[in-house]
Amino acid sequence: MIELPMIHVHMLGEFRISTAEKTICDQNNHSKKLWNLLEYLITYRNKEIAQSDLIHLLWEEDESSNPTGALKTLMHRVRNMLKELDYPSELIIQRRGTYSWNTNVPCTVDIDTFEKLCLDSSYIADPLLRLEKNRKAIAMYKGDFLPKTNYEPWVVPVSAYYHTMYLKIVSESIDILMKEQSYADIANICWQALTIDQYAEFLHYSLIRSLYLSGNQRAALKQYSTTIDLFFSKFGITPSTKFKELYKEIIQINKDEETDLDTIKANLKKSQHKKSAFFCEYEFFKDIYRLEARVAEHTGSSLFLCLATVTPTSENTPELELLNKSMHQLKEIFLESLRSHDVFARYSVSQYILMLPVASYELAEVVLKRVITQFHRKITKNLVKVSYNLTLLDSEE
Repeated sequence: MIELPMIHVHMLGEFRISTAEKTICDQNNHSKKLWNLLEYLITYRNKEIAQSDLIHLLWEEDESSNPTGALKTLMHRVRNMLKELDYPSELIIQRRGTYSWNTNVPCTVDIDTFEKLCLDSSYIADPLLRLEKNRKAIAMYKGDFLPKTNYEPWVVPVSAYYHTMYLKIVSESIDILMKEQSYADIANICWQALTIDQYAEFLHYSLIRSLYLSGNQRAALKQYSTTIDLFFSKFGITPSTKFKELYKEIIQINKDEETDLDTIKANLKKSQHKKSAFFCEYEFFKDIYRLEARVAEHTGSSLFLCLATVTPTSENTPELELLNKSMHQLKEIFLESLRSHDVFARYSVSQYILMLPVASYELAEVVLKRVITQFHRKITKNLVKVSYNLTLLDSEE
């Protein structure tokens, strides 16, 4: 009996079938239905799948006068494509009104190997041995399950299953490495995982924390700022309290002891920015606010707090792209129009919070109305507007 060669199937990050010498992949120019059919047969390769189930899978929303004939034609095209592998045996079997992948063919599938590594890891008590197994699984996960077919209803739950499994072992690995103080390894894992899932807040958190704990405060703050912008502009969400607490922890890091006051003064001068309003993170804004509140209380000066909100001109919620553009434009106007000692921060997806040390409520309104006028001049389409709430700081605060 001839020993059949091994076939390798990759479904994480791309779909690819390989032998020692030939490969076919979803980069090739074939119809979506063809790939969908082949991927389904391999995913459920241990089952004999009825023709009716495949017809329902492939033509659920399409009206076909002869769905059985259409299936036979598509299956013929799949078999012709598989002939490109020059494999010495049939890869798809038909019997008694069913189709199935030939399970007699020696075959490795990456999702099987990945799942086994994850499950084996869960039974290992020693954290370093478990980490070793996790690393192999993480390296295998080149991307989500069948990303080019992720619009198919049957793919969604399967993809979610492996994606959740992946995030679980990544999270476990980060916890182990954190205890080992292996911060560079944590950063590398997070960078890789973020290419797969930008929405996982714990990855952003772990990356920034690993940069901070490794002593790279500047990189941690830069990554924090980038992440906050990402949360606001792309995801349309406000970062969690835990995330904001991390920022406070980073900025409170102790400096190395310095006895030369001239050196300190020189460093402070280097950090000065051009004479425009001061934009900062909200957590930092709160510290400045508390300080300014104390000054105002002792000097008797006035300090006004303003919340500026971008709102739609109609009842419809503005699209995220329009909201992002409007918020960016409003920020630029604040930087240009406000004074150098005025402070503001991003408060939410659609709001900025400002601190205005002016003599009266009327003067604060003059400043804000000037900003709003400039905003409406620069926004060509009248789809959004800026509204504001203004209050005077109470001395008891």
